[in-house]
Amino acid sequence: MIIGIMGIMMSGAIYAPLNPNDPLDRLESLIHQVNAKLVLVNRMSHSYVSKFSVPIINISEIVESHNSLNDTQIKQLSQVAVTPDSICHIVFTSGSTGTPKAVQIRHRNFMDYMKTHVIQTNDIVLQLISSSFDSHLDEIDGALVRGAQLILLKPGGHFDFDYVTQTIHDKKVTYIGPVPSWMNALGKFLNENRHAQERVKAVRCWYLGGKEKKELNV
Repeated sequence: MIIGIMGIMMSGAIYAPLNPNDPLDRLESLIHQVNAKLVLVNRMSHSYVSKFSVPIINISEIVESHNSLNDTQIKQLSQVAVTPDSICHIVFTSGSTGTPKAVQIRHRNFMDYMKTHVIQTNDIVLQLISSSFDSHLDEIDGALVRGAQLILLKPGGHFDFDYVTQTIHDKKVTYIGPVPSWMNALGKFLNENRHAQERVKAVRCWYLGGKEKKELNV
């Protein structure tokens, strides 16, 4: 996913994230809504979306081919025309009242937002948020823009708290931006497994966002 996002941005294209766990007809609807010209997939999601009516590129195959860019291709990348008012991302509303609606984010707005973040260059950021939510861009682009390190969890590992806390400890994670419901579940796990509390003591910043939670089990 990270390679895909960086490739999209370097080429001057627009990133519109989709969740492969969503129903196929919902994904197809969102693709048509933004008039997508191309869908990037990996080995895990390729077979699921192979029936889409737009061209598909499997990033896994490209990475595994080890083909390097030639001088002409590199020169083309340096000629990409992107202005502060160009569209950077398209994110979707939750769709709780019907079909999700596309919202355009410009480079200028996104960079202004990134400047408000507290991610530092020497931070090690844990990537938690699903691509269904626009805040995954806070973690990914926020870390890359600041020059911080980014740690990805194994697929489906976000609620395996023994694995998560061990990863936090092993990778010396310093910055985590969870939603309150996830933080509540982690707090419950730590209260029941006190030996794991030592694993998260090096985290300097818990940057909560998302749905309001009046009480947190921390």
